[in-house]
Amino acid sequence: MAGNMKAAVEMVLNSGFQLSPDAFEYLASRHDPDRLVEAALKTIKGAGSAPLVLDRSYFESIESASKTVVPHDCGHISAPRPISSPDPVIGAESERPMKSITSSRALTSGLPSSRNGQNVKPPPDSKPFEEDGIRLISGLERITIKGKASDFRDYFRDRLASLSSILRSRADVSGATTASHVPEGLKWHKVKFIGMVNSKKEFRDGTVVVELEDEDGLVKVTFRGDDAIKKKAARLLVDEVVCVLGATRNGSSVIAEDVIWPDIPYKSRSIPPSPDHAYAVLTSDVHIGSKTFLRDDFERFLGWLRGETDEPRLNEIASRTKYLVIAGDLVDGVGIYPNQEEELDVADLYDQYKIAAEYLSTLPDRIKIIIIPGNHDACRPTLPTPPIYSDYAAPLYSMRNVLMLGDPSFVNLSGQTFLLTHGRSLDDVIPFLPDCNFREPQRAMVELLKSRHIAPIYGEKTPLAPEPKDRLVIDPVPDIFHAGHVHVEGIAEYRGVLVVNSGTWQSQTKYQLSAGIVPKPSIVPVVDLATTKAYELNFT
Repeated sequence: MAGNMKAAVEMVLNSGFQLSPDAFEYLASRHDPDRLVEAALKTIKGAGSAPLVLDRSYFESIESASKTVVPHDCGHISAPRPISSPDPVIGAESERPMKSITSSRALTSGLPSSRNGQNVKPPPDSKPFEEDGIRLISGLERITIKGKASDFRDYFRDRLASLSSILRSRADVSGATTASHVPEGLKWHKVKFIGMVNSKKEFRDGTVVVELEDEDGLVKVTFRGDDAIKKKAARLLVDEVVCVLGATRNGSSVIAEDVIWPDIPYKSRSIPPSPDHAYAVLTSDVHIGSKTFLRDDFERFLGWLRGETDEPRLNEIASRTKYLVIAGDLVDGVGIYPNQEEELDVADLYDQYKIAAEYLSTLPDRIKIIIIPGNHDACRPTLPTPPIYSDYAAPLYSMRNVLMLGDPSFVNLSGQTFLLTHGRSLDDVIPFLPDCNFREPQRAMVELLKSRHIAPIYGEKTPLAPEPKDRLVIDPVPDIFHAGHVHVEGIAEYRGVLVVNSGTWQSQTKYQLSAGIVPKPSIVPVVDLATTKAYELNFT
């Protein structure tokens, strides 16, 4: 490989992208592939969205656009501008006629595509949606990170400061100091201090030893004694922030007597005397494009939302449905895991999103659709995750009743505040939480509320982006906490917060079979927004 070509490939890989085979051949035929790649990466940065795989047509368009040269004696090529179309706006639009959905491969016509240079830009704010009862709190942030060691240091400092502030708002944490200020040299001195769990060791006799740290120091804490304190010690997760009450054993060790988590306060609800029973339908993990996508069940579900059932009560709920919330993995994606292509019915990522848009376009425009990314979607792989790349999901961005948000998002729908996340961190926390399992993911979601953090553990399966501010801290406290990812539907209520894991539209995969995970597909939670009471509808 020539030196310039090697440098070009390294730039692409180091920037987190991949080259398609035809793009590799095209770059190899260019005189200066490294400069062409550099120009392409600058354009991606300016556009605010990026494809996962750069193909030949992308570099051809970059080279074509860069042929506008300033006066010949300067030798400078002007940078190409990102291509974009007007921002989508939710508004009144006549309902589209019902289309026959028989073959997934027949659904890819008549929808916009970004392959021919068309790129639909996501909305810059939520103002166009406010008239529909949607008030966006967060979810459209696109923060560039460098990933330096100092970025991770600042990220965890912000996490410690944010969760310490939440802890200090509790009456039982009043007067707490920090880990580095625990007095040294005093034996059996009562202490109360806040710190981040740096490490945790469990012993056969039930003793647990953790290290709590702050910016300036570290304290070793030992949990032993009755079952109550041992149970709390077993619940501790690495990298979460807690307050410990205990007594000093020696200069740098504490015997714990209690642990206090940030937790959420109790929420009281007042039901209006004449509530307007509007509904939000919560779902996730559709996995369009997979051979195990349950097409018939999903089409039955869409038919219900159109009011096509024989049940008057179900049709009434459908007629009062204002929102459809999809918590990630709308499509199955491409290249997510080894040999995935063998399990795909639609092996083209663009076509997967076209099919998704075709399905959703059959719904009445009065139903506003909110979509966040999952780990199978075309998006940045780290949390927080900006909205799905508009390059791939252009047909969705072109729909006036669709709002594309990031993970996590806080959004208020008709007066109820939703926290939306795909739920990737459930893979990390469930194995470490007592009394939690993949059959009841809502239990682990409750524990995340107690920790006041969406992904408390760093360094496991869920990659975290070291942004300056930890946007995974759960603040404000939601009315409804919605996630998916585990493919098992479940509902719980904790301190007045409705907790929902919305299951899947995919039957058991080979991976799930090998891991012993049994999905609960085609079950849809429906929430009455006047009362936050949840119903489960089964479309199998």
